[in-house]
Amino acid sequence: MYPSDSWWDDERIRWYSRAAAASSFHRTLADEIEKHITKEEHILELGAGLGYTSEILMNDGYHLIASDKDEKAIMEARRRTGLDGRFIRLDAETERLPEADSFLMIFFGRLKDEGNLDRYLKSAPKLICIVSEHRGQSETLKRFSEPESTISFLSGRHDISYELYHAEASFDQPLMDEMEADRFLERMYGQDAYRYKCFLRKDENGLIFPNRKHFSIFIIRRSL
Repeated sequence: MYPSDSWWDDERIRWYSRAAAASSFHRTLADEIEKHITKEEHILELGAGLGYTSEILMNDGYHLIASDKDEKAIMEARRRTGLDGRFIRLDAETERLPEADSFLMIFFGRLKDEGNLDRYLKSAPKLICIVSEHRGQSETLKRFSEPESTISFLSGRHDISYELYHAEASFDQPLMDEMEADRFLERMYGQDAYRYKCFLRKDENGLIFPNRKHFSIFIIRRSL
């Protein structure tokens, strides 16, 4: 029923849901987004995944439709929230995009890939793009050159304007035991898993893998 290359299998859903229940990360993320949107806007979220932030924004009264190409993620979001009509399957990279006042993209969008920014701005005059600096455990393990590369890319465009904001929040991963921790690190970090094992710490319920997320929020507007 689901494609074999789907990111959201049962194991990843279980881990993510457990972390979401133990954290205020999505509430913090929603609070940051709400500084830049209004309840009059019609917003389409691209790459919503399991829709935890989407759900908060919907419940806060924003006109948001959340989309993802992964059918299993969408079905899980519908099951969890009961908001069936607000979560839709859409492959934002290959399918025609419906028009909206704003597109919301959380750790999604590949703005620097050829043609993507123009394609998004063709259907929405404003983009809210959140990119991760991905140094959740240590500055030395920072894996991506964000937001620097996005700033450089956007600064070379004369047909847009943008604002940039920074925020951070914890999204720690609870794990039951060493065996599950090894499995989690292997699946998330592959051959680099050994570099992350030293960050595990014990608590009364098992283990915690700390994850302090630093992220940047770009508000991009199409020039008139």
